[in-house]
Amino acid sequence: MNAIISAGGTVKENDLLTGILNVGNRKALLPLAGKPMIQWELDAISTVASIENVIIIGLAESDNLQCPGKPIHYIPDAGGLIDNIKAGASKSLALTPNIDKVIWFSSDVPLIKPEMIQWLIDKSSTIERDVYYLIIEKTVMESRFPESKRTYTRLRDQVVCGGDFGIFKASVASDTHPALPRISQARKSIIRQAMLVGILPLLILLCRRMTVERARTFLQKKLSLDLQFVECPYAEAGMDVDKPFQYELVKQTLESIE
Repeated sequence: MNAIISAGGTVKENDLLTGILNVGNRKALLPLAGKPMIQWELDAISTVASIENVIIIGLAESDNLQCPGKPIHYIPDAGGLIDNIKAGASKSLALTPNIDKVIWFSSDVPLIKPEMIQWLIDKSSTIERDVYYLIIEKTVMESRFPESKRTYTRLRDQVVCGGDFGIFKASVASDTHPALPRISQARKSIIRQAMLVGILPLLILLCRRMTVERARTFLQKKLSLDLQFVECPYAEAGMDVDKPFQYELVKQTLESIE
């Protein structure tokens, strides 16, 4: 399996994270407890035996990143999330033509550990799907990070937020499945997510009658995308760095570990 890290994100001038940066506006290189933020992820990836190559989108060799034991391949930022996923998957297939799945990471989840990555890889081997998407229970998230202020979706059986890494079939992503741009546009809005599958699921969601399995069934039928929601026991998988208070929270956590 190959790993893809989306590191093309930048911090805009009016973003509250701007005052923390000393590396231009490249978010992945935010200084965090003595390392660039993305380096914490690379350290975790480096000890996962089943990952062969690492593809970083949006940075360059001159950024001096390390992933001991794994070759790093850099490709330029292709634009939006879906274009980057497509570019990363295409590069993965060029490196390893017979590869089945790739594991994708955002570049702002520095608290992930090797065992969390391996846990998802093991999960993906037990059932055949196009996409494996992490969901994290609010109780799991807030018991570990009570001040994280994540965005949650309230379902009938659970209150969840999304994780920041996942697995997908390389062939599906590289061919740009027609559902992927729509999923990208809906990523930050639960209303848009529900509209992807029509008015009935939207009403079910608003009435808090939607379950995780029902949502999966609707998405599979509407998008022709075989999706597996994977309930994740690790809050760190959803503890991304979008705001200064989240940066401080993650920084304190890393410094306490070190």
